[in-house]
Amino acid sequence: MAVPPTPEIAEVPGAAPPASAAAGQDSVRAALDKAFAEATADPDGPGVQAVAIRGGRLIWSANARRAINEPPAPVTGSTLFSLASFGKSILATYALHLAEKGVLALDRPISAHVGTEVPGSRVVTLRMPLTHTAGYPDLYTDPATAPLLPGGAQYDPDRPYTFAMLAPGIHEPVNPGARFEYSNTGFIILAEVLTRVSRGERALERDLRHFYQRTGERGDQLTAVRSPSAYARFAHGHIPGGDGTLTDYFTAFGATGIPTDVYGLPFGDGMFAGTAYGAARFLDALFTGKRLLRPATLTAMTTPSPQAVAAGFAYGMATVRTEVANRTWQGHGGAYGGFTSMGATDLTRGVTLMVVDNRLSPDGNAMATWGELARAYAAATS
Repeated sequence: MAVPPTPEIAEVPGAAPPASAAAGQDSVRAALDKAFAEATADPDGPGVQAVAIRGGRLIWSANARRAINEPPAPVTGSTLFSLASFGKSILATYALHLAEKGVLALDRPISAHVGTEVPGSRVVTLRMPLTHTAGYPDLYTDPATAPLLPGGAQYDPDRPYTFAMLAPGIHEPVNPGARFEYSNTGFIILAEVLTRVSRGERALERDLRHFYQRTGERGDQLTAVRSPSAYARFAHGHIPGGDGTLTDYFTAFGATGIPTDVYGLPFGDGMFAGTAYGAARFLDALFTGKRLLRPATLTAMTTPSPQAVAAGFAYGMATVRTEVANRTWQGHGGAYGGFTSMGATDLTRGVTLMVVDNRLSPDGNAMATWGELARAYAAATS
């Protein structure tokens, strides 16, 4: 079945908007078009998707350049990208939903779900990985697991990963609960907790799919499942070398499909892929539509933890507060495997901006493009 592209900008049903409102919409679109064109002016830059949603409606979208360099394929509205660490917000929201239902408890040791197999499980609570205060050392650089990962001697992009493969790189946490330290390891453990609660990986994938259907998502714009149909729509991530050459993350290591570390279980730190539209719809449903969590839970999620505040960060539970042009945005970024992402919602005005691209570089990545769009939006609505 053909996958529908990202829809065109929706018109409000019923009476036509006042001329002043229509003019305001036009000025916002023009400002975003200009900012996007400037941010993506380099013809050799990454492939990019960007959208703006207000109150559940798509008000602007744009695509640029290539999803795949060889053979050339353009970015379209239905191209899938790895969302990388942006997916932490999605996984955290589902965990908080289970806490609302009484299936999980934020301050109960995770040993209630994973037993004592995971180091520190008797003292680490669910709240700790959500707030990056669990204190787990980095799994990706551990000698026991680094050889299995990209650049390692045992890396195989076609081999499915399991939690058991990564477990040797998980060690006793350091001062759990004491301080904020961003941790991918904590979210890999969180994914294992949720897998146990759902009674298996396929069951968790099903439960997550049912959960984010609350956003109106049909399953073709946001996914945690690697599949042949997803591969047919996927952009290739690219990593620039010091000499300016690009490494295609999908082909450099001999992958025959989507590299199995790009997204999906057991990688709870970067479990989701999707379009900019699908990711933006999630943020809109969470922060503006408020269809995913209760108000009190949402407040707890967005309130920076005391440990984060002490470290100088406005980080709550897998979501961070960002100030741009005197506007306050709530969201998350991500970077992995040749992809970057950034999405956040202006909570006061109910506007969500989401950007994804397929190049892992400090200049011209999704965070920088998102910042230009956020500044343009602020200037057009001042």
